[in-house]
Amino acid sequence: MITLPANRLLCIALLLMVVPVAVSGAPVTRTLSTAEPGAGEAFTVSLSIEDVALGGVVETLPAGYAFAETDHPADRILVRGQKIAFAVMNDTRIAYSVRAPASGSGDITGQWEDFIGEVDGAIPASHVAVDGIETAAESGGASPVAQEAASPFAVLAAIAGILIAAGRGGRR
Repeated sequence: MITLPANRLLCIALLLMVVPVAVSGAPVTRTLSTAEPGAGEAFTVSLSIEDVALGGVVETLPAGYAFAETDHPADRILVRGQKIAFAVMNDTRIAYSVRAPASGSGDITGQWEDFIGEVDGAIPASHVAVDGIETAAESGGASPVAQEAASPFAVLAAIAGILIAAGRGGRR
């Protein structure tokens, strides 16, 4: 059985390990030149990359949206349908153009991986809608709802709760 001071020490140690990771944020972020392109209009997607010496990024475009071009080296890019894969080698920025359909809305999503640091993660979704009009087919007939990933603090709180409960389980 773990004593109460040991529980506190363990909780503090867990906080000190988790907080720096949560504060550092994701090494890849996305910005759009516009979230409401006109029908058939091309817009720019920019990826800012921090601290990834060797890795990759895979972006997924909504249905109907098409990859147009990039200034990234041709031998470090692969396009398959709605997915665009970029090889990252000390890059700090990747920009690419997307052509909007005649109508439609959806989310640009992405995943990144740092091969040297052996970490990976998701890039928060960026919502786009032609002329700002939401379409029922892409949004499932409901208004779009932003969904955020669970906070690492929720996991930490659950672990701390289990440890505290386990420590008090023997006392009555």
